[in-house]
Amino acid sequence: MKIITFSASKGGVGKTTLTYNWGTWLARQGHKVLLIDADYQANLSSTFNLLTKKRTLFDAIMLGNAEIRKIDENLSILPASPDLDQIETLLQPEMYREYKMLQWMRNNRHELETFDFIIIDTHPDFGTLTKNMIAVSDYVVVPLEPSEYGFQQSKNQFEQRMQVFREDATDPRTGISDITAKVLFVGNKVEPQTNSSKSFEEVMRELPNAVALINKREPFKLSTLFKTPIVDMAASDLRSYKGFVDQYEPEFQAMLDAVMLDEA
Repeated sequence: MKIITFSASKGGVGKTTLTYNWGTWLARQGHKVLLIDADYQANLSSTFNLLTKKRTLFDAIMLGNAEIRKIDENLSILPASPDLDQIETLLQPEMYREYKMLQWMRNNRHELETFDFIIIDTHPDFGTLTKNMIAVSDYVVVPLEPSEYGFQQSKNQFEQRMQVFREDATDPRTGISDITAKVLFVGNKVEPQTNSSKSFEEVMRELPNAVALINKREPFKLSTLFKTPIVDMAASDLRSYKGFVDQYEPEFQAMLDAVMLDEA
């Protein structure tokens, strides 16, 4: 089982859209996938028409009691709750507040071990809830996009926060950190015809932990608008977007290959 958290320093980089589409793509490849919505905005949950306050991720963390909803044979979800925005305040007085998700997963390991992948969407911050998700993860996937403010700033900011988190979670006796997740970067919303994207691609290809470059195409926007993942869209509908399937599928496969490297 691989646990992968999608995280970002800022909103608008396409994190939830990637989580939704890559997760469903994995499920269509025959993998058992659990999606976890750890964003109080609950956009991932709403894509599956699951806006609820009953036995959600909030309950998993605060009460140890949650319900995984089955979407289809290979895809399930643990939905978010709007109450997740209270987690930061509610957990502030508690010791080990960044490990509540770890405790829930340990207590429910028999059910969770039936999944090949657990894929987590987070709010674009580095608060207590996001730290809980990173603490249980094997990988953290960070989407970056060409930006007038500089994607390097977003990249460096995230790496600095991860480094501080690792250091804070280091056992002083052994010098070993409890935070072992590897950070991977994915270039997203790339527009190959623009100079900014060309420069962005050149830099991304030089990063050893940059694993995919995904172009900005209309089907990604339509997938969340109409609540239909791109892998389920009719071939006839996608045919009008020249080269779309040939572009995204190898990049999704590259993301899969990257998180499976230690299995080789």
